[in-house]
Amino acid sequence: MLSLLAGTFILAFVHALIPNHWLPLVAVARAEHWKPRELNFITLIAASAHVVGTIALGLTLGLIGDRLAADYGNIINVVGPVLLIVFGLIYFTVNLPHHHHHEKSDVAGYKRSRGRWILIFIVMMFLSPCLEVESLFLSAGAYGMTTVLLMAVIYTLVSISGILLLVNLGQRGVNLLPANFIEHNEKRISGAVLIFVGLISFFLH
Repeated sequence: MLSLLAGTFILAFVHALIPNHWLPLVAVARAEHWKPRELNFITLIAASAHVVGTIALGLTLGLIGDRLAADYGNIINVVGPVLLIVFGLIYFTVNLPHHHHHEKSDVAGYKRSRGRWILIFIVMMFLSPCLEVESLFLSAGAYGMTTVLLMAVIYTLVSISGILLLVNLGQRGVNLLPANFIEHNEKRISGAVLIFVGLISFFLH
């Protein structure tokens, strides 16, 4: 169980570092001259939409895992880790990087109302859930819904605080070199985490 919680923390942090989760907010804020309070408010809304999209699917998968554990007993303790390893291998070998966002070329049409920008960011973030963490929710179902809910809390706190931190750093012009590395290697990192968690869960369930 602890390996699943640790894996959730790591994946949430890695996912938050991806530039397309925070760089568009920084670009628009600069172009529209948003005040720090406005930027933080809109970032909080956008990050929350991202979390809602991820957790809604995660809770569903966690419930499925919980039902499978109730119906098939210890089988889910084997199937869950195997799925984590399989998904990890897929992510590690495919490693399709996220599209890189350039502040002035990718974020077009700055002159929009703040309400429109909020809607755009809500839709964009809601429709980009962290798919890598969903397999962890499925495996967590074997430990019961309490574990699934605890994972949801960890993911929520790490994702929202991480995106808020990165937006504020980006707004201040801090050069986040690790973000570029994460962008091009996020799938490999996520895959390695899933494989590691799967192996631990397989032997220590």
